[in-house]
Order: sequence, then C-alpha cells, then structure tokens
Amino acid sequence: MASSVAVSSIIFFTCLACYYNSLYCDFVFDDISAIKDNRDLKPQTPVWNIFYNDFWGTPMHKEQSHKSYRPLTVLTFRWNYMIHQLEPMGYHLVNILLHAITSVLYYRVCHTIMASEFTSFMAAMLFAIHPIHTEAVTGVVGRAETLSSVFYLSAYLLYTEATKRKKYSGWKPLTLSVVCLCVAMLCKEQGITIAGVCALYEVFVAQKVKLVHKYFDNALY
Repeated sequence: MASSVAVSSIIFFTCLACYYNSLYCDFVFDDISAIKDNRDLKPQTPVWNIFYNDFWGTPMHKEQSHKSYRPLTVLTFRWNYMIHQLEPMGYHLVNILLHAITSVLYYRVCHTIMASEFTSFMAAMLFAIHPIHTEAVTGVVGRAETLSSVFYLSAYLLYTEATKRKKYSGWKPLTLSVVCLCVAMLCKEQGITIAGVCALYEVFVAQKVKLVHKYFDNALY
C-alpha cells in the first residue's frame, strides 16, 4: 500500500467526488426548521441561547421542546449563517468536508483493529461511498451525525494511543479523548456511547481478556 497520507487523500477526495453535486441542493425537510426558522442562528440572538435551547431553537424547559440537545452543531450552523446567511452551498460544503474527515478517521480506526492496511483501506472506501450516508451528508441537519462522528472516532483513536504509551506518558491523549467524548456528545447525544466502545477496547484489546477461553477453562474443573 502507498503511504498513509496518500491513502487518506484518496479516501478524502473520493468523498468529495461522490457528494459534490449536493452543493447545489436547497434546504429540504427538517433543514427548514433547523436553519431557516431557527432564531438561534441570527446574529441578534445571544450566542449563549444555543446552550439553553434544543436543536430547533425551542427552550429545553418547554413542553413542546424536542429535547435534542446539540448546541455545538447549532453553533456551526450559526457560523455558516454569519458567513453566507441562508445560501445553502456553504452549509452543504461543510457537511461534505465533515464526511470526508470522518471517512479518513474511519480508515485509521480500521487500521487499529485490522492487520492488513489494504483491508482497512477497502473498509474505509466502502464507508465513504455507501449510500446509507446520503441523508446525513446531503441533508444539512445531518451535520449532527457527521460532526459528532469526527469527535467520536477521534476520542477512540486518542484512547488507543493512550493505551500504547507508558503509564505516566499517556495522560495527554487520554485527556484529549475525554474532551472529544464531551464534544461528540454535545454535537449529538449518542456521542456518549464512545465511552462504552473504549471500555470494550480496554478489556478485549488492551488487556487481551478472552471470555470464551476463561469460560471453557472453568467448565473443565
């Protein structure tokens, strides 16, 4: 396989090639409520409001609130609005770039599990082009998934890096992993599940615990 940088570049530009036509899409479905009708994106609204309101701009304490707490995703929408108002192309461009970054990170995640670099590359390419991601990438509100995924996978990679270092030298990547976990959770609620993934990695990969072997060993006595 070529160098890691070359492989990552192939994956990145494959994502751009697959989704470039979404740059010319308009806001559709939930984009209307989350972008056009969301007052939290407007500059006259205090930026701190995004930390008190749900994803759609409704105060969390109200009964009609959706209770979806994703302030950092809304913050990126607000930055988009600050730069180009309600021009859809800028919003779609950010989504495409986030999917490309996620795909590259996914390649690195696969490489921590699979011995073959080629297998990791093929898995990442399948992830990059699979049509199941179409809604998350082409729908602007899908940014909650892609943005959370960037920090989700980063948290995992940083945790694996921490486990490979000596006892007192792994605190930096471990701290960054916790930060990424918190950011992923504030982009979309499901980001919290990376804590469980890291726990499983610690048990079955870092500590090499093999439950099946232990079960059968105990069954013999």
